[in-house]
Amino acid sequence: MKVSMRLAVLLLSASLSVLATDLTLTMTGTGKGHEGEQTQYWSSKFMRTNNGGSQTDSMVDFEKGVSYTIDHKKKVIQLVSWDDLEASMEAMADKMKDLPLFAQKLMGGGDATVTAEEQGAETILGRKCKKWKITMGKMVFESSNDPALKPPMPAIAYKRFMKLKNTIGQMGGNSAGMLKLGEELAKVQGIALRTHTVLPFVGDLTSVATAIKEGPIPTATFSLPEGYKVEDTGKKMRESMAKGK
Repeated sequence: MKVSMRLAVLLLSASLSVLATDLTLTMTGTGKGHEGEQTQYWSSKFMRTNNGGSQTDSMVDFEKGVSYTIDHKKKVIQLVSWDDLEASMEAMADKMKDLPLFAQKLMGGGDATVTAEEQGAETILGRKCKKWKITMGKMVFESSNDPALKPPMPAIAYKRFMKLKNTIGQMGGNSAGMLKLGEELAKVQGIALRTHTVLPFVGDLTSVATAIKEGPIPTATFSLPEGYKVEDTGKKMRESMAKGK
């Protein structure tokens, strides 16, 4: 019995260490404002994406539930807490559902039906990925995910982030739809090695992984730059919704 218990503990420890492996992904992007090379850093607490071309990085703190946008040109950091974002989006969705359909469409809302389809498989960097297509109206999100490549952060926090990821900066009439879309994206297993997004008025955006590295990432990678102005965008959104604006 003691041997079995000891073996179980060792196996559990081994599985946890696998899940906690840091990842560095190099991605190549195409599309307006999305061009060039991006580097994604994944750890048990943070995820950061550095965009050399646009000089705008993003970072997620999974312990605090906060997303950051770092504008190196303007030397500004915009932060959004997930609590503020969720409350703002849900408040907007509640207001929209009481409006006539024509008014919802004028404000960018309307049909919030979301569909998710599995579309076979493809191999990227020698890894077998499952292909998914998620649509909402004219928005299309295609993703090829490697189920064996697990996000190293806690699953609950990661799923909440995926649910809210595409709502950052969105306060239009499609709030309810964006939350539904995020819920579908959060169900997809593994890390995306290719994404293709079609957005009205924006166009096609594509990212494809060109390199994957597993191993520890220096703590300094996830440090916010000093001397930048910090704006609490999430707080402003929530206060604006509370005032009925």
